[in-house]
Formats: sequence, C-alpha cells, structure tokens
Amino acid sequence: MMREAGYEPLEPYLSAAAPWSCRHAACGEVVRVKASSVRSGYDPCPVCRAEGYKQRAAARRTDPAEATALMRAHDFEPLEPYPGASMGWRCRCTTCGKESKPLYSGVKGRGHRCGHCAGSAPLDPAACAAEMRAAGFEPREPYPGSDKRWLCRCPAGHEVHLRLTGVRTGKGCRMCATHGIDLAGPAKLYVITHREWNTVKVGIGACTGYTSRLLQHERQGWQLYRAGDFTTGAAAYDVEQAVLDHLRGAKLCPFLTKDVMPNGWSETCSTDRVTADEVWALVEEETRRAPDDYAPRADARPRAAFLFDAEAAAEEMRARGYEPLVPYPGRTNATWPARCTTCGHEGRPTFNAVRNGGQGCRICRTRAAQAKRAAATAPKAEGMMKAAGFEPLEPYSTSQTPWRCRCTACGRDSTPTYSNVSNGGTRCRFCSSKSSNAEQAAAEMRAAGFEPLEPYPGRAMDPWRCRCACGNEVTTRLSFVRSGTTGCKKCPRPGGRTDPAKAAAEVREAGFEPLETYPGKTTDRWRCRCVCGAEAAVALTNIRRGRTRCGTCSKDHAN
Repeated sequence: MMREAGYEPLEPYLSAAAPWSCRHAACGEVVRVKASSVRSGYDPCPVCRAEGYKQRAAARRTDPAEATALMRAHDFEPLEPYPGASMGWRCRCTTCGKESKPLYSGVKGRGHRCGHCAGSAPLDPAACAAEMRAAGFEPREPYPGSDKRWLCRCPAGHEVHLRLTGVRTGKGCRMCATHGIDLAGPAKLYVITHREWNTVKVGIGACTGYTSRLLQHERQGWQLYRAGDFTTGAAAYDVEQAVLDHLRGAKLCPFLTKDVMPNGWSETCSTDRVTADEVWALVEEETRRAPDDYAPRADARPRAAFLFDAEAAAEEMRARGYEPLVPYPGRTNATWPARCTTCGHEGRPTFNAVRNGGQGCRICRTRAAQAKRAAATAPKAEGMMKAAGFEPLEPYSTSQTPWRCRCTACGRDSTPTYSNVSNGGTRCRFCSSKSSNAEQAAAEMRAAGFEPLEPYPGRAMDPWRCRCACGNEVTTRLSFVRSGTTGCKKCPRPGGRTDPAKAAAEVREAGFEPLETYPGKTTDRWRCRCVCGAEAAVALTNIRRGRTRCGTCSKDHAN
C-alpha cells in the first residue's frame, strides 16, 4: 500500500497510527508519515504540501492589469502603480473627481466606493465652518475635527466649546440649554455629609423650589455642611470639577456605588479618608483661583423652542421605514421601540438618529452588505468551484456557508464551502473515501470481518453495532476499521493483544486449567481451575507477576 502511494519504507512497520520513515518518490525527500493517513487517501508528505501552498499562493496573486480594471469598474481611476491588496492606492473618483486612497481588498471583497461620495471621507474645513454657521454658531478657531471640541460663539454671545457631531444631532450651547442646571443663572456649590454611610459629597445646583437638589438629598438623610453662592452655574461647575479632579487624583472618590446612591454617587468620598473641612478648604482654594469669565443672564431662562407632535413624529418614523410599537416617548434622544417594515426586526432606535442621521435597520444594512459582497464574489466563486470539479446547484451565499454542488467525477451531491475549495480542498468527500453510502460502508465492514447488525448510522465516526467473525458482538466505527483497528476485544491484534494459545500456556504453567476461552485482555478475569480442584478467577497480569496459588491454596499454606 505504501509503495503504491509512492512511499518507500525505510524502517519496519509498527502500527497504522505511528509515524513511519519513508522516502517519497514524488519529491525524493525522507519524511515520516502514518499508514492510516495514506490508507484514507490523504497525501501526508509535508514537503509536497508546502510546495502546493506556494503554488496556490502564486496563483492567487493579483495581476496589476486585472486590479486596474476592477478599480475602473468601481469608478476609480488609478493615479499610481498597483501597490498591493492591503495598501492604500491613490485614485481619482470618476463621479466626484476627488482623490482618495482606497484598498484594493476592500473594493474587491466588500465593494467599497468613494468615501467622498458616501460621506465618510475627511471633511472640508470650509464646509464644516459653513455648517456651523448654518446652525447659528460662529467658529472662533480653525476646524479641529468632527469629534473634537471647537470654540464657537452662539447667537446669544456665549463662547462655548462644541463638537460638529454634537451639533449635527441637535446639541447646542450649554449656556442656552433649556434643561439641566442653568449655567447662566445663579447656583450654589454645597458640601453635605451622611452619618450612617460615613460619606461626604460635593455638588452644585440651583437649590430653589421643591425640586432643589439639597431638598432631595435631605430626604435621603444627607445634612448640609457648607454652601456657597455663585453668580453663574458655569462658574460653580468649574470649581466643582477642579475639586473633584483633586479628589480623584488622590483616589478618594467615588466611595459609594450606583446601587446605594443612583444620583451623585461618583462625587462621594469616605469621611475616614477625607473630612468635610478638608473638602470645603479645596472649594475655597479653587474659588479664589477661578476667573470670573461668565456673565449672568439678565432675563429669564429660555424655554424649549418647540416640541414634536406625537402624531407627526410617528408619521416621520413610518416614512423612514419604522412602525412605532409604543407612543412617542416625548424626547428625541430617547429610545423608541419600533418594527422595521422591510424585514420585521424589532429594535429601539432614537427619533433623533432616524430623523437627522438617517439611521436605518441594522439587520437590513447587514443583509444589504452581505448581498453586495456575494454579488461581487459570485462569478469568481462559481469559476473556482467548476475548476475544482463541482457544479453549483444554488446561488453563492458566503465563503463559510455550505454550498450544495454536484461532483462532476462521481455525480453525487455534496456541500463544500468556498473557503475550503479556495484553500486547496479540491476533492469530493465521496471521491476521497471520507464519506460512503450504506452499501459501500457495509461492504467495507464485511471485508474487515464484521457483519452489520443494524443500518449504517450515516457517518464514519458514528458507533455501529456489528458481529465479529469470532462471533462476538461489538460496537465499532467505520473510521476504526479504515485505520486498521478491529474493535473486537476477543480477537488478537497484531503487535498488541496476547495470543489466546500463549495465554493458556502461561496459565497452565502457573498451575491453573482454563475453563473458558481467553477474555481478550490481560487484566480481565479468567475462570480457571486450580491444581487443588477449586475454581478461581485469575488475571493474566497477576500470573505474570508470580501468582501460583488460588485463594484456597493460600489459606492452607498459611495454616
């Protein structure tokens, strides 16, 4: 068998699973292979496999002319030679005329298009400044980036730091905000303590009316230690943050957890490590350092400019492809349970993201991307499968999805994956003897001396109840038979189990006469008759260790 496969043995045979030094006729190299691998139809020579990998890798290298044609088909005009699949390739978009550096692998595998046309390319600073002015904010410094703080002046004259991404989602000047603490109005900075929790806390708030923060804390058992008045909430906020920076730098806060104190837990410290006097001393020090750059508002705090009508918001969600499952939550940034009218998936988008950002269903986005990739890869995948001897019977899906095909050699249907075929797996599992039908499997078992007692279970690794030629019923596997393992305990195995005749001779030499056939293993109990006439159950391993008496003989000898 080894010589027929092209391997010349250089040492005696040990077992089917043991590495065997041989000379491979194809490459002339001395390699160590297993007989079981050669029997199963697999070529185990590592030298030939490595050479095959190199040849397949060379075949997969992209031709620069082919890469240029693909880029032009995706509306890119290359401006430099092909650099490689994973390197940025300077091209000009034939649609918008702008230059970018797309990856050939991204364009080929995922169908990437021009980032400028898709809105994902770096933004033009002049266009960003115009966008901020359109939102009512005058930039005071050069554009730093869409997600970086940008100093601007709001229509009310406040200079604040904004992010372009925040302005796009509806955020604005914090001094003109209609919710939260009023940063342009009067505020208090307070230090409170809790005796039961041994905790000190610093915070800010308007501290007026029934919703005052101090009143809320007093209902939870907090006591006011000291408080200071500030002309603006912004000045109080700056002092509070400076004090918290000192405490966090010393790893003194937070002390409580969110479960104990849901609101304000991150601003708490243990009184065992810092006292209320020390915290208030930090407040006074930071108050002296803080410049008074904030001018208080002269008139009343502005109210919300407008509120969305619930029916109008629901109609806009339906126009965007969502069917609301609950009434409008009242806030644009609150999650709104809705069902996608295209795929039926139920999600929780925010009205703000759907209205301003055009956020669609993530399931539909994923399916559209997969379909786009499949359409781009299908022609190449079908050509590779046909070259490997498979005729596709259904459209291409993904590289890891089993693909129902018909083998052109044996005519059987199988389900290989495109990834396995593209990596070198070009043999049908039936042709490579890795799979068998019921008739072939039964014929293999009978040829090995086993008569099946039940139908073929379907896979070579599944247990299969059979009757051995010796008459013993065993549960073996087709894979065991192919690898040379019989699976029968009572049958001798070359190079493994003891021959029954030799075992019987060893037992007789020790003074025992076997009353039944050899059980098959040296550790199994074997019913024998001792020279004294008593029956005993002995093991061949004990005989080999020097046992020559049964239990009755041992007692008589002791007496």
